[in-house]
Amino acid sequence: MNLLYVYPQFHIVSFTIIAKKHIEYIKKLKLANIQELDEISFPSFTPGIKYTTILHPWIYIYHRFLQIRSNALNENPKDRFQKYLDNWRKNFDNLIAVDVVDSDRLSEYAVNLLNNADKIIAPSNFCIEVLKNCGVKREMFRIPHGVDPEWYCLPNQWGSAPVQKINPLLLEVFLHKIKKNKKVLLYFLWHSPDRKGWSEVKEFYKRLVKERKDVVLVLKTYSPYSREFYEVMNLGVIQVYGWLNDYEKICLYDLADIYLNFSRGGAFEHNTLESLARGVPVIASDFGSWKDYIPGFLRVKTGERVQVLPGNLIHIGYGYKVDVEDALNKAHDILENYDDYKAKVNEYRKNILAKEYNWENIAKRLVEVISE
Repeated sequence: MNLLYVYPQFHIVSFTIIAKKHIEYIKKLKLANIQELDEISFPSFTPGIKYTTILHPWIYIYHRFLQIRSNALNENPKDRFQKYLDNWRKNFDNLIAVDVVDSDRLSEYAVNLLNNADKIIAPSNFCIEVLKNCGVKREMFRIPHGVDPEWYCLPNQWGSAPVQKINPLLLEVFLHKIKKNKKVLLYFLWHSPDRKGWSEVKEFYKRLVKERKDVVLVLKTYSPYSREFYEVMNLGVIQVYGWLNDYEKICLYDLADIYLNFSRGGAFEHNTLESLARGVPVIASDFGSWKDYIPGFLRVKTGERVQVLPGNLIHIGYGYKVDVEDALNKAHDILENYDDYKAKVNEYRKNILAKEYNWENIAKRLVEVISE
């Protein structure tokens, strides 16, 4: 099979990371003859041979393609442009949509774009359910995200000789943890503070540090000039910033005692899977895409129902805040019974997560689905 994978290559976003893993394992396992194309080049691209083509993410790339092609051709009325599109599609064996759903509803425009795909791949049952409820008619498949094998088998890098040189920012966290005997609460905030539940994290941590003195929040951000860090720096929060490679992320998770997934919405929340893969207990609400892989004993009540991304033209629906009171109770329970929780998480990741949520199995499933 000749496979063309279109994704953001030069504009690095979360879609880039997932697409690169798909491609890496398809190549490693020799599952298809795969070529890569940057999203920016796709509107002007006409293949010399027929490809099965993946657009990842579909909605943005296909929207941009339609805009550029229709403007360039200045086609009017619309039926002439549709005739052009029908002829253009003959250059491809299939067009496969890979995309996400961040709230409980998609706009009608997004649904119409997705209905132009031959098949649709989404990372969670939550996404599939929303797509169906919103009127997407194409055949849909759930293919989750994963991690590399070493995420499940490498020992804790702070209790053994490290494989690589340790990032100095992570070393700072390690020294703080052992010198002050702190339990580390880890929270990733690359972007979208409202969607990621930053307000709830702030309230949770302000209350927790009043109730116990053995905790510290480690805030992982993209920039050292994070506004969110300045909002809580007086509480002794530690900021880790910048790009971390996979090994550095493993080292960071290995310092964590609890991972906070307070997201109000999202199609998967890959950092949460990564934390569980390293055996770190998670706190998350009992609603959302992460229910696929977070066991019930780590989930807490939902709070207020809110719009996930106000003003967004694609993800127009709602999600839930985490119930802060229940999250506090869960944090205390985990910290007071840590060995029990740790053992349950380790058993779960070994028997459940490692078998399904690994990139090798995911690549095989991906190629199976698009070649059917």
